[in-house]
Amino acid sequence: MGTIVAIVIIAVIISAFSGKKKGSSRPSFTSYTPKPSVKPPEVQGQKLSNWKVPVSTSQSYNSILEDSIIDVTGKSYSLTSNNSLRKYANGVPYWAHHYVYSYSEIHSASPIQKIFYDIFKKFFLVDEYLDLEGNMNYAFILLFDLLEEYDYHKNIGELESRLHTLGRHYPKTKPYGISFLLKKMEARGDIEGIARLNGGTRYIYQSYNVYSDNWKLGNKYKSKLNLNEEEVLTLNKISIPINNFCSIEFCLIEVTKIFLATIRELRNHYVLENTTLEQEFTLVADAIAKKHFRFRSGSSNHKYCIESTTTDFYSHIFKLSENSVRENYGHKRKINTDVPYVASVKAELETKIISPVTQVLSILETKINAPNEETEIELNLLNTSRWKIKFEDLTLKYNGNPKYYLENILSLGSLNQKNPSIENIFFEASKFISKYDKETSLKLYVHYLFYDLKSSKFDNKQLTKTIQKNLFKTNEQLHEFEMILSRLIKDKNLEQALLAVCSIYVIKRKKINLDEDSIKEAQQLHASTVGLLNEYLNDEYEDEMNTISTKEISTEEVRISITQKTTEISRSIYRNDLSFTNLHTTALEFFAKNSFTVSFSEFEIFAKSNGVFKNQLVDSINELCYDDLDDVLIEEEDEFYTIKEANYQTLLGI
Repeated sequence: MGTIVAIVIIAVIISAFSGKKKGSSRPSFTSYTPKPSVKPPEVQGQKLSNWKVPVSTSQSYNSILEDSIIDVTGKSYSLTSNNSLRKYANGVPYWAHHYVYSYSEIHSASPIQKIFYDIFKKFFLVDEYLDLEGNMNYAFILLFDLLEEYDYHKNIGELESRLHTLGRHYPKTKPYGISFLLKKMEARGDIEGIARLNGGTRYIYQSYNVYSDNWKLGNKYKSKLNLNEEEVLTLNKISIPINNFCSIEFCLIEVTKIFLATIRELRNHYVLENTTLEQEFTLVADAIAKKHFRFRSGSSNHKYCIESTTTDFYSHIFKLSENSVRENYGHKRKINTDVPYVASVKAELETKIISPVTQVLSILETKINAPNEETEIELNLLNTSRWKIKFEDLTLKYNGNPKYYLENILSLGSLNQKNPSIENIFFEASKFISKYDKETSLKLYVHYLFYDLKSSKFDNKQLTKTIQKNLFKTNEQLHEFEMILSRLIKDKNLEQALLAVCSIYVIKRKKINLDEDSIKEAQQLHASTVGLLNEYLNDEYEDEMNTISTKEISTEEVRISITQKTTEISRSIYRNDLSFTNLHTTALEFFAKNSFTVSFSEFEIFAKSNGVFKNQLVDSINELCYDDLDDVLIEEEDEFYTIKEANYQTLLGI
């Protein structure tokens, strides 16, 4: 009997090696024809999420291999694959070599190249590696694809293992993979991982915890927030957020408090529904494991998925809590809370977890503490247009008291002292109040010019839209204001300029009426005096530093143009070896002025105004910087372009 069992086992093993097992998802190298389940998009820029293989846990790729595991005497043995490169029967579509900066460059590939990439990745995920025949663009696209997936699943062990495998089979990607991996580890505080990579130790996939107790959110704030043990355990499920908003401790603490309050209210909600939080989380996690990943019930992958997914639910609720605080603080950038599951799973997740959480947060948002002054300053630095919320409120509630309005605008300016767009606050305020109070309007314009002079670029916005003709009843008032502006440009003395503005409407000059005989007599006897008078009444003022000309646009407004006579030779602040064009430097200055974060729509307007497409401009700048940075300079994050300030500093020629 034992002999018969042995023969059967051998036959099964031979069958597994000789052909594809029924139901197996492992493709055959000799007969596989690339037929993607979903027609790949042909419109450039369209997302490929509908036809990418989802990977969101450290063992999710095992779902593809699960059917290739043979159960013998109650134990499982995974069939190891041949790691040598295999020839693809249909031939690798040619893809001319170019520098690949991000996964989004798959959008520029042809339909057949996209189809092959899909096949190449699917093989890679089941430990089969195709010979790319020199078309390394596919390997680098996969490199960035894996990095993007890490940003979702946050499993550093999986990323390390995948990048190691990619570098072993496609060596050109190895140094880049190590570089990116080190940056990810540095962001997580993974000292052990960094030391291992820098020491040249071989990559080994390990299930290690890179966080010490001090890196856990619950332990970090146990004393400061007076947390109980249950709250500490709950918070320790959350990785400390690594983003600009939560880098402000006040914001992180408020998010943490709202998150804990949400969990408490959610538990109460489930009790009223005759269930518990743990039961509901487990039910949804089970649905994800079975319906989305198609893990076999009771398998190791199924158990792992439930365990990791229930933890992910806490992280997701934390993100929703953070977005609630961001919204409350007028911070327009939100954390991405999309989930990659199939429709049926999304519906269940929405009904059982997301919807109750959203309802709880809508009630708790009234308990979010307002940011203190220090936090306001930092938030205004992160979001350079945030001031508009308060500004619009001030204009809508204007009560006819210009002094009160001026005080509030100055206070708003103080909260934006680090904001590179601070001058725009005073420019817009000057426009608004000009309809109600002349002196306040001029004072606010003086503030605008003062901060504009201090900025990286002197915009010198014209006064056409800010100085209405009714501000100046006489030429004398107009020219006096011109001289105030000229002195401010020269000496940068704001207080002196503001004091001078107060005198414009105080001093009253008598109008001089001269008949022709008097003029002739004055010209003969006092030629020099008349010359000075004519110069004073002229519509153009100039001194050794500036020329200020005035032109009437209509019966309602005038334009004052300021031209500095002393102009320095324009020199680029960037290194000469980078070969930036004027458009490149202007674009980089645009980023610097907006705290290195610009929305897609804003940058598109900027690019179109300069006669180029935004993607074309971004790619050309990244191309020039890539060899120097070994990374892209301008990155995409949600609906924004961002530049790391450290990378920007390396471009400067100082």
